[in-house]
Amino acid sequence: MQDFDVCRVIGDELRLTQVIINFISNAVKFTPPGGAVTVTFRQMHKIDGKLHLMIRVRDTGKGIKSDFISRIFRPFEQEDASTAHHYGGSGLGMAIADNIVKLMQGEIIVESEEGKGTEFVVYVSLPIAEGDQTVPESWKDDRTADEGVDKKKEVEEFTLDGIRILLAEDNDVNAEIAMEIMEMEGALIERACDGLEAVRMFAESPINGYDAILMDIQMPNMNGWEAAVEIRKLTRADADIPIFAMSANAFVEDKRHSLEVGMNGHISKPVDYDEVRQRIGEALLDAPGR
Repeated sequence: MQDFDVCRVIGDELRLTQVIINFISNAVKFTPPGGAVTVTFRQMHKIDGKLHLMIRVRDTGKGIKSDFISRIFRPFEQEDASTAHHYGGSGLGMAIADNIVKLMQGEIIVESEEGKGTEFVVYVSLPIAEGDQTVPESWKDDRTADEGVDKKKEVEEFTLDGIRILLAEDNDVNAEIAMEIMEMEGALIERACDGLEAVRMFAESPINGYDAILMDIQMPNMNGWEAAVEIRKLTRADADIPIFAMSANAFVEDKRHSLEVGMNGHISKPVDYDEVRQRIGEALLDAPGR
């Protein structure tokens, strides 16, 4: 675990505890005797006064069918009719957990294999408390929910019109498709053919010359993870620019590593460009001065 000398953060302890207990409860429920449930808390990195945290619940239970994973957070959804009969529950717990984490501007990643187990990973960023700072009234439950709704509406209405993007992609076809789709929405895109060129282009650009970077991972000369590390090392005011990995590798370890090297998120290929717009919107709307 990285040591940031952080004693306290500001957040909704009750709701976050509710999410963790839900995942642990499910892990225990679906893991037979002799199996194992492991809970991991990890400080990822500290950026702009926020501590990025990872909370992982891993079990060696029955696993989840691949076609159900995409529906697991829908209200009242259960894997099959026998689930409620054998294990109980209404299917609402996962939907509630998902909504809580989204209101915290966080993310839940699920990885599972039938017969081998399941892994739920929560990524959240919480403001660091300084001195005797206490939770302000504006963080009370009712107002937090309202703010979450307002932020969700802002993200939904966000467009890429006028957004300056540096795209690092070595595959010509993938680059052409990405540029055409995002330029149709008004984005202004410049392309780098590998990680080395992406670092150079960013380093030589004016301060705040780009609003976001989309970074392929598997590239020659310097991969996307290495390029992200080099960009974060630069001594310039915009070195904290939102950087998103775009990769065909969608394993939990890959997504986790993208965050560990300082990226803001990991977008799986084939790319959903609505997700790209949403991720960039969330990052820019959370940025200071927006």
